[in-house]
Amino acid sequence: MSVDITPKGKNNRFLAAMHPSVNAPLPAWPLLTLFYGLPVIWALGLLQFAPTILSMVMIICMIMRRNVLVHSTLWLWFALMFWGVVCLVSIDTASEFLGWFQRYMNIFNVGIYALYYFNARERIPHRWLLGGLLSVWITMVVLGYLALIFPEFRLRTPMSFIMPGSLLNNELVRTYVYPAMAEVQRPWGVEVPYYRPSAPFNYANSWGLAYALLTPVVFAFMARVNSTAVKILLGLALVLSLVPAVATSNRGMFIGLGAACAYVLLRLLMRGDWRAVGIGAVLIVGTVTYLTVSGAVEQILGRQEYSDSTGGRASLYELTFAYTLRSPFVGYGTSQMSESVGVSMGTQGQVWALMFCFGFVGLSLFLLYVISAFVNTWHIDSLSGLWIHSVIVSALAVMVFYSFDVMQLTVLVLSASLMVRSRMYGEGL
Repeated sequence: MSVDITPKGKNNRFLAAMHPSVNAPLPAWPLLTLFYGLPVIWALGLLQFAPTILSMVMIICMIMRRNVLVHSTLWLWFALMFWGVVCLVSIDTASEFLGWFQRYMNIFNVGIYALYYFNARERIPHRWLLGGLLSVWITMVVLGYLALIFPEFRLRTPMSFIMPGSLLNNELVRTYVYPAMAEVQRPWGVEVPYYRPSAPFNYANSWGLAYALLTPVVFAFMARVNSTAVKILLGLALVLSLVPAVATSNRGMFIGLGAACAYVLLRLLMRGDWRAVGIGAVLIVGTVTYLTVSGAVEQILGRQEYSDSTGGRASLYELTFAYTLRSPFVGYGTSQMSESVGVSMGTQGQVWALMFCFGFVGLSLFLLYVISAFVNTWHIDSLSGLWIHSVIVSALAVMVFYSFDVMQLTVLVLSASLMVRSRMYGEGL
């Protein structure tokens, strides 16, 4: 079900007659620029600014068009957007407001993207969106290889010349305008530092999360394309992508990918597609064998010996939950440093971030949206559709471990919107 939020009546017909833009197709470029233009956006130092700029452009385009439909599942996301504003009551200082604003705008922007895509059927077909998400995946893999070659390199973007010197002294701002290729970690006792690819994101965990969400999209694209040459190239790219993926040492990334693959195989098994199940099982066994033989598993476990991230996370999660109980409805608006753990509460996982910053209400709205999107699109059973559906499964599997930035949220919500639009309008997947 979708709802038209446009005012009805003679005035609307008059506007349509007076302004050619009313009811005109929404242009594709505001949304697709975020994906196809990611390398340029990152190189310019605009990755933290472009998503909001583009969402503002989309709002203007939709206001000019006026006839805007909202599907039922998206109302839950809008409720989350509203509740995020309510949580402003917990903000006391300017620095806390900036923290809230950064986190909230990720939620706001993604809601606008989903609404725009749902109403841009004429100009943004499924294949263009899938192609855009595929281009993000390719960008990540290419930058991942560059990170392994030049791990210490920091890009000086044009934004670094524009920013005032006072702002450049802020560590967070510097990471935006002088983006690093990789996280360089030197835990005490380790002989060789760990180089973990992170570009075009700030953290290796963000790279791993995006990889876990986007790799199913690559499989979906392969299932839709008719060209054998393209299938072979993408298959080769998937194999090559394991090199930077393994270098990130992200255990959660493999959990998300494993959950997505297991889900697709289960759905194929339920419909009796034994051939596809057999091929999938062979690929999974081959991948696990490669990870074991190549030493990737040993590398990941070796890093754990020098950095007890599991134990540290457990302590942080326990403390985050305890503090949220003191402000269960509106949370604290933004993350707060814990002196006892040495890490900010409201980080290290989307579940904990939403719980701490927006209370149990904000967390519930987010989970309701994700579960509703999963249930409402369950009927999609084409191979490409199953892989898109598995993006939600992957997200559910890792949201306890990883926090979602704007690009990761965009992949999740637009994957859901793609399936909802396909179901409502009979657009094939």
